[in-house]
Parts: sequence; structure tokens; C-alpha cells
Amino acid sequence: MKTFANLLHPISPSDFIDQYWTQKAILISDNNPRKFADLFSWESLNQILNLYPLKSPEVRLSQSEKKFQPIQTAQHIIQGCQSGATLVVDRLHQKNENIAKLAEQLRLELGHRIQINSYSSPGRQQGFTCHYDSHEVFILQISGQKHWRVFSESFPYPTSDIPSSQFTPPEGNPYLEQILNPGELLYIPRGHWHYAIAVAEPSLHLTLGIDGPTGLDFSDWLTEQLQNSPQWRQTLPFLNPNNRSACREHLQELIKTWQQQIEENSLIERYLDEQCSKGQPSRQFSFPAQLSHPQFPDGLFTQFYRPQQPVLIEANPKIGGYTLKTGEKKIALAGLDLSSLEKLFTSENFTGLDVQTWLADFDWETEIVPLLTQLVQNGILLVVFS
Repeated sequence: MKTFANLLHPISPSDFIDQYWTQKAILISDNNPRKFADLFSWESLNQILNLYPLKSPEVRLSQSEKKFQPIQTAQHIIQGCQSGATLVVDRLHQKNENIAKLAEQLRLELGHRIQINSYSSPGRQQGFTCHYDSHEVFILQISGQKHWRVFSESFPYPTSDIPSSQFTPPEGNPYLEQILNPGELLYIPRGHWHYAIAVAEPSLHLTLGIDGPTGLDFSDWLTEQLQNSPQWRQTLPFLNPNNRSACREHLQELIKTWQQQIEENSLIERYLDEQCSKGQPSRQFSFPAQLSHPQFPDGLFTQFYRPQQPVLIEANPKIGGYTLKTGEKKIALAGLDLSSLEKLFTSENFTGLDVQTWLADFDWETEIVPLLTQLVQNGILLVVFS
């Protein structure tokens, strides 16, 4: 977990998970004000605002309890921020390459959904009232300072269906109160109340949200699997007092059958495999190579890039090969052994020459090029054009 470890340094991922993950907030300092300087900046934010459509709610204003109309123009943003509002830009991982790479790698290392937003605030302003989030939160301070206060949870492990607006914020003292400086990271577990106020100068930070599946999500997935069972779709006996015994026996038989089915069909393993292979890569286009006749302009020296998305490789006896699953994509490949496939999907960057070395018994023109063409056309591999 190299990327995750770099974010947490000098705390190790194992110590962080044991002592803080989902339990309590912590401010982590690496004594390096420029730790995140190459990741994002005011200039990076300006590029996004100047080049991307300013669409609500992906771009929005917030100022404590004040309500704003949906953003219509650039002037609307400028005037709102000059009057003290915080500017929020959602889904930064779809708008900035550095952020996309960070999200890709964390998704691969942690296996959970990742979303990264930016928050820019004028000095001495509070963008949000005290609230909690329904996902794990990492604050990466880019520029300026923010004074954070974090309070204990009042409702453990809230989901998105249970927003903090349903509860009254805590009245006691925060268990963590600190100023976050550039290069420092603040972790806040979901459900823990918090708010922040920019100090004297404008503040810019990234919020990295980690939204992992819960037991409730697994339960929903199991319910989807049951749709294929006539036994579970069958109508229950009449639900009147005289039939209560028959209903009880019917439900007990369903539970018994379901327990056997879980063990026999390895449903848990299938669920874990599906979760592992999900996740949308940030880069899916590689034109002109993805057009009707993909071109590898440098032949054996053509460079390929594999988006950082988990790939599930399953044996496919029908074709004497394997089926690849990544995200919503599925592709069948015949004539390759498992070790060769694994090399293709454990290397982030490689050339056609590397592939020929891995597939020493394959001909470049008649076998390797068609294979790479199929992978490129499906967006599983991308061609790097200089």
C-alpha cells in the first residue's frame, strides 16, 4: 500500500488501521509544508474553473447556514467567494490527472470507492455548519490554514440515508481541536461531527472520501442473487393465525436452503471478486488506437498503459482460455496461459517488446497484435502517444 503509506507517513498503515480507522480523528504531520504541493494548487483549481463547465451541484458555494442559488456564471462564483462563501468542486478525480492517478492507486490498494473534492475558502470564514459525513474523510491541506474541531459520534456508522441534519450537533467540547497547516493531513471517521474555519488567509484543501461497502450492501447483493430462485419468489402461505405454523416452517426451510447454497456456491467469494473488479478508471480513451483499425505507431516499441483498475481473471474451459472482468467490461481470451496474462495485468507501463518477451512463442503480427488490438479497443489497455 505504497500510496496510502505515503499519505499517512510517518504513521504506518497498520498502526493507523489499528488505532484510528473508523475509531477516532487524528492530525498527521510529516513536517513538510510542500508534501501535497505537486498534487494540487491554486493554479490547478483555476485551470479547472476556466476550462470545465461550471455545473451545479458539482461546482457549488457554501457558507455556514446561508443558502445559494445554483451556479450559473463565473461571476456568480467570484462574487460568492468574495462575500465569504466556500467554493466546492466535486469529483476532482475526473478533472485533474494528478488527482486521477491518486484515486486510481488508492482504489487499487484499498478496494473501496474513492472520491476527491476541493474546498477553497476566504480567510476567517466557515463554509459548513457542524455536521458528520457518511464516509471516511481525509483532509489534505494544500494552502493556507484551517482551524478544525472534531466531536464524538452520536449515531455510529451512519449511512447516506441518515444525514446529520436529522440530529442535533453535540454541545460539549471537541475531542480534537487543531489548526491544519499546508502539507498536513486530518482523518475524520464517518459519523464524527466536525466543522472548520479558515484562519487569516484563503485556504485550499482536498477532501478524500473513502466509501466502503457495509454489511447492508452485502445484504442487498444477496437479495439480488435470490431473484433467480423460484423457491424464494414463491408466495408465502396465508399469513393468518391458523397458518402461522406453516409460515414458520416455510421460512425455516428457506433459511436452511439458503445457508446450504451460500456454502456450496461460494457466494461470499463471488461477492468479494465482484467488488474487487468494480471501479471506474479515470482514463478510458486512447484515440486513434481505439478506432476501427488500431495503430501501434512504434511497432514493438509502442508504449502501453494499463489503467489502475482491478482485473479478475477466470478460467473459461469453453474456449480453452480465460475471461477477464474489469469494471463493467468482460472479454474472453483464448490460447494464453495464466502466467502470461498476469504479466499483462500486473505491469502499469510496458512496450510491445515486453509483451513479445512474455509471449516468446507467439508471432508479433499474427498473434500478439490482434491480442493487443482487442485489449485496446475495449479500453483495458491504452496506447501512450508521444
